[in-house]
Amino acid sequence: MKRLCLFLLAAAAVAQSPAHQPPGTAATAVAQSPANQPRGTAATAVAQSPAHQPRGTAATAVAQSPAHQPPGTAATAVAQSPANQPRGTAATAVAQSPAHQPPGTAAAAVAQSPANQPRGTAATAVAQSPAHQPPGTIVVDASEFYDAIPEGDNMGGGGPGNSNPGWLFNNSVLTLGAEEDAVARIAVPEAGAYRLFVRAQGAAGSGFRVNVGGALAEGVFGTGPMAWSPSSTFELRKGTVEIRLTNIHPRATLNVIVLSRNPDFTEEDLRPLELPEEVHLLKDYKIPPASIIKFGDVDGDGRPDFLVLTPNYSAYMYNNDGKELWHWDAPEQDSRLRGEFEAPGSLWDFDQDGYAEVIHWRIIDGKEWLVMADGRTGAIKHKVPWPTPPMPHVYNNFRTAIAKFHPGYADNLVVFTDSGGLISVTAYDRDLNQIWQHAEKRKKDFFGHYVYPVDIDGDGIDEVLVSHLCLDSKGNQIWNNYAIFDDNHDHMDAMEFFDLDGDGKPELITGQSDVGALAYRAQTGEMLWQNLADHTQQITAGYILKDMKTPQVVAGGRVYAPRGGGGLAAWLYWFDNHGNLLFKWPRNPLNGNPNFVRGDWYGDGTRQFFWHRFKLGGDGKGTLFFKETVYHMFDFLGNGAEQVITWDRNVMRVYGYKDVKPKVVKRDSEYLRNSVANHTHY
Repeated sequence: MKRLCLFLLAAAAVAQSPAHQPPGTAATAVAQSPANQPRGTAATAVAQSPAHQPRGTAATAVAQSPAHQPPGTAATAVAQSPANQPRGTAATAVAQSPAHQPPGTAAAAVAQSPANQPRGTAATAVAQSPAHQPPGTIVVDASEFYDAIPEGDNMGGGGPGNSNPGWLFNNSVLTLGAEEDAVARIAVPEAGAYRLFVRAQGAAGSGFRVNVGGALAEGVFGTGPMAWSPSSTFELRKGTVEIRLTNIHPRATLNVIVLSRNPDFTEEDLRPLELPEEVHLLKDYKIPPASIIKFGDVDGDGRPDFLVLTPNYSAYMYNNDGKELWHWDAPEQDSRLRGEFEAPGSLWDFDQDGYAEVIHWRIIDGKEWLVMADGRTGAIKHKVPWPTPPMPHVYNNFRTAIAKFHPGYADNLVVFTDSGGLISVTAYDRDLNQIWQHAEKRKKDFFGHYVYPVDIDGDGIDEVLVSHLCLDSKGNQIWNNYAIFDDNHDHMDAMEFFDLDGDGKPELITGQSDVGALAYRAQTGEMLWQNLADHTQQITAGYILKDMKTPQVVAGGRVYAPRGGGGLAAWLYWFDNHGNLLFKWPRNPLNGNPNFVRGDWYGDGTRQFFWHRFKLGGDGKGTLFFKETVYHMFDFLGNGAEQVITWDRNVMRVYGYKDVKPKVVKRDSEYLRNSVANHTHY
């Protein structure tokens, strides 16, 4: 009842419907909705989807909508729907598909813009695709079907015959768990005879057929081990065509579809076409199974090195080239308990000698210690007792962060520990001398999962926030909201600090578990608004949607029983800066418990946003950009842009924009602290 009342009373928490939103006008963008949205006019900016949108042509870009909207004409904008909507307008250059269609003629070429500029005119950016496309070939990877993914389908796994087939195009699949057709609309850049190829797998009794532009292809796919299957040839007109996976017998798995004017196109021809053309794999590291990865320059060469902390809290230190510098093995004692939660650790140059120290947990002679070690060797420089009661205890939430409690260089450490019944925040100086401690007897997770040192009042000195509580630099309480949220299940999973109302002061935006997405005045704790978003786990904010002059808040809504897959899944709730729901993406949740990262991908000063494996476009939809889930983002190369770091089991990769123009950008200690060292996994 408390949660319901909070929802009803929270200021400005009136949810808008994702359908039947008012249309744009000749001077505004077309309102977006997952279905039944009104179309723009010839003068409006057409909203675009980075997935499943058909491609236009240089002369016309009229496409059909999966919501049965009437097509536009050569003089008007294309009818729009966030599911499978066409890109471009009738008067603009070639709109592109999520499968990177090759350019048309010299007159139809549109330069891509690295910023989230509104698309739809010859002067604006074109939408991107998750695959390269050579002339005469259209690659349709599985992610093209994610935008309107049917309930019961998922991004992979969960069915007989779906064992690891080795290489997967884009590491991307669609497992067909539902009998409902899966649909994507694509552009055909030039008319001609295109042969269909399907790469799929399944088991006896599973399978699907492929319908191209209303014509059923020969053969049934996904009936056995992963196979590359040539099929029918289709005479396609220049324009758009619908691809439909139909006659489905669950649980077959699609990897990729190809339509090619080369009747002998092979799997080997396909391999070089992975990922968007602008994405460049820069680093590929093999690492131990990780719980968390931290970054900093331990050897003084100006390049980021990285610390891998394993689930049992063992530590492995690597230089930028991936060479192991040292490691420390945690004992087996209580390793199962430690493995249930993220390991604590940080890299930071506390003494400003040019070499970052390693902060982490160790057991020495049967006792737990907070250790500051030489980053180059692992030798202990300082150690103090770990700030919890003596063992045995549980390891609910152990975290570390770099703080600034005095003017000048940030050289303080805060340690957050939740060891079952007692939760504490402890502050230290550069030599691990304790400055203060705030401790309370609370149930597990009451204060959330992370500790955030942030200057919320603009005086150059950090405050410290954990869920429901804000402390000053001396450990004194500034505010709490215990009276509103006294249940430990209502903790803040993630925090973001962003100026939502333009007053120059950051608001506190939280993903607050089952309470949803909330915004507070960071300085006072006053709640500004609340709206539900499943179990809200991750959150971010910024100017992302085109043609919106105020910022948006994007929440990752987690569900525990995703349709057809088991485990965890998530989707995006898009809110305006007053907490009104704009829409959700995709149609149904996608497997995983993914993160947000954001940064200057293009090196042009614009902030791009990524979630899961997708780059978020100006329409709020994602284009698959990476083979793994995003983990972190900062200037890893030191070239003035910011690169995305992905992590999946034993692999960490660094991706960047392939056409970046390197430049010298001074990254000061505050950039390194806030953008690199104090990264959280949420």
